[in-house]
Amino acid sequence: MKTFRLVGLTIELEGENGVRFDEISLSDGLIINKEDGENHWMIEALLPKDQNEYFESLSKQNAELRLYVTISKKTNKPAEIMANIKSIMVLEEHISVLFEGRMLARKSKSEPEKVLGDLLTKGLHGDDLVHAFRQKLNEQREIHTKKSPQP
Repeated sequence: MKTFRLVGLTIELEGENGVRFDEISLSDGLIINKEDGENHWMIEALLPKDQNEYFESLSKQNAELRLYVTISKKTNKPAEIMANIKSIMVLEEHISVLFEGRMLARKSKSEPEKVLGDLLTKGLHGDDLVHAFRQKLNEQREIHTKKSPQP
C-alpha cells in the first residue's frame, strides 16, 4: 500500500436543481492506494466537527459518492473516485470520515460542462456567469500549464 497526503476534497451531488460541487474544508487527510489490482483507495478526511451533520446525512443515504480528491499538492489535478462512507468517528475537536472507493479513469472532456453546471446551480447567470466560467477555466489552465514540462 502507498499513502499520500490528501490536500483537497470535493463531493459531487445531484439534486433537484442539477449537479452541485461541495468543497470540503479539510483539517488534514490521507489517501491510501490499496494496490490490490482493482484500483481501490481508502480516504481518511479529518474535518471540523461542525461538518458532522452533513456527513451523517450522506452516510444515512448509503449511496456511492463521486469524490474529487487532490493528492499531495493543491496544484495537482483532482482524481475522481466513486466511494462510500465507511465510518464517521467523532473526536475531541474534529471528525474523521473514512471513505473506501475505486479511482476512475480521467475524462477531461466533460470538465467545462461540470464547471458550468456547478456555476448555474450557484445561481449565476448573465455576465456574472460568463465571468465566473472564464475565471474557473483560466485557473484550470494555469494549473495544467504549471504541471506541463517546458521544452
